Parts: sequence; C-alpha cells; structure tokens
Amino acid sequence: MHILTKIFVVLVALLTVAIVPLVAVNATNEASFQKKFKDAQSGQRAAEAALESSRAAWIAAQQKIEGDLRLEQTRVADLQKQLDARSAELRKAAQDLAGAKAAQASVAASLEMMAQNGKASTELTDTLVAELRSLRTRTMEAETRLVEMQEAYDASQSSLEVADAARRALQEEVKRLADEKDRAVATIAEYVASVGELPRARAGAVGDGTRVVANKNLSATIINVRREGSAPLAEINAGSRDGVRAGWTLAIGDGSTFIANLRITEVDVNRAVGVIELEDAAGRGAVQVGQRAIARAGE
Repeated sequence: MHILTKIFVVLVALLTVAIVPLVAVNATNEASFQKKFKDAQSGQRAAEAALESSRAAWIAAQQKIEGDLRLEQTRVADLQKQLDARSAELRKAAQDLAGAKAAQASVAASLEMMAQNGKASTELTDTLVAELRSLRTRTMEAETRLVEMQEAYDASQSSLEVADAARRALQEEVKRLADEKDRAVATIAEYVASVGELPRARAGAVGDGTRVVANKNLSATIINVRREGSAPLAEINAGSRDGVRAGWTLAIGDGSTFIANLRITEVDVNRAVGVIELEDAAGRGAVQVGQRAIARAGE
C-alpha cells in the first residue's frame, strides 16, 4: 500500500476517535438545553397567567368602585331633586301662611270698622266671626305644615350630606386603586427589565383585604383617637348591641366635609375600635373627638 494511503487511513482513524466524544457530549448537552428551554417556557406561561389574573382582579375592583360611585352620584342627584321639591313646597306653604295672615288682618280690620260704625248686623258679624275662626284654623294648619316641611327639609339635608360624604369616600377609593395600579405597573416593569419581555403581559392589581358590608344604617360619635402606634386608631360610642361588626367601613365626617374612613377591627358591647384610613390632615383635616362616623346599609 502506498505510504500516502497509509497516512490518510491513520488520519481518518484519529479524526474518528476525536469526533466520537464530541458527538456524545453534543447529544448530552442538547437534551439538557431542551429541558432548560421547556422549563423556561413553563415559567413564562406561569408568569403570564399570574399577570393576567392580577389584571382581571384589578379591573373587577375598579369596575365595582366605579359602579358604586355612579350609584352614589345617582343617589345624590335624587336627594337634590327631593330637596328642591321640599324647598318649593316650603316656599308655597310660607306664601299660603302670609296670605292667610293678610286675610285675617283684613277681616279683623273690617270687624273693627263695622263695630265702630255700628252698621254691621248680628248675622254678618257671626258670619265674619266664623270666617275669622276658619282663617285662624287654616293659619294654624299652615304653620303646622310649615314646621313639618322644615323638619323634612332638615332630614333631606342630612341625607344629602351623608350621601356626599359617601361619594367623596368612593372618589378617594378610586384614587387609591389608581395609585396601586401605578405601583403594580412599576413592579411589572422591573420584572420585565430583569427577566425579559413577556408576550401579552399586562399590569394588574390585587384586592387589599376582606370587607364586611354593613347591614343597617348607623350614626355614631368619635369618642377617642389614638396615634401612638403604626396606624392611627379611633373609638366610637357604638358596639355589638347596636349591630356593629368587625370589618365594617364607616365614613367619618365633620358637618358636610368628608374626613376619613374608619375600618372596624375590634367590637365591644357598646364600643368599637377601628383603623383610620384615607386621612388627609393637611387637606381635609384630621380625625378628632366629636366628629360623626356614619355607616350605610349595603355599603
């Protein structure tokens, strides 16, 4: 055999011996890389599912708050209409009262003049006296109606203030959810920056706890405020015998101004303690003793 042929055969044998381990290593690495790739895909799908779930939870919470806000705005509009109607009735009653008093004065003047002149007959006098008594009765009825209308007006005004406080509380809740959304978007941006862009990844928000819906209307007074801990606390003069339950959220108001929310955490027989939320001491003012805490059924 020619020497070059022998050299070629030897080189082929050496190359074969060198390539076989490389092929084995390549086959082993390919299986390992495929497993890592599949694990990465599974992690990506789990992250996408978590992000979609968070986004759905935030959207549901936002829709609920917006629905509650629209409902409160409708209630405020209805109360305003009722208040306007009561005001019109109040003005009409006042006009009727003024007319009755004017008629009474006119009849009294006529009786006085007829008595001075001595020309009035007994029958006419009796008729005028009866008419005067009727006018006095109508005057008293008008005054009674005026008092009733005033009381109804005051009640409507109080309901309007409560509804306005609830509307402001809902607006604060919407703002808080928007802030949570911004924080969630920032967190997702950090995740994307560290892991990489994910298809169909969207930001979301998660609810911040369980809330017990009030089953009755309640108005209580703030009797104590404590600020020494990590969260400010307030105490009201109503407890379990009044129907208060842990988890209720009451709106704290000072007149017609919304101050903060009070989330009840501890309930005694005639006292209850809660955490003060959404307080803006620099803007609306701080929670103080003597302010009102109001709960509305279904909220």
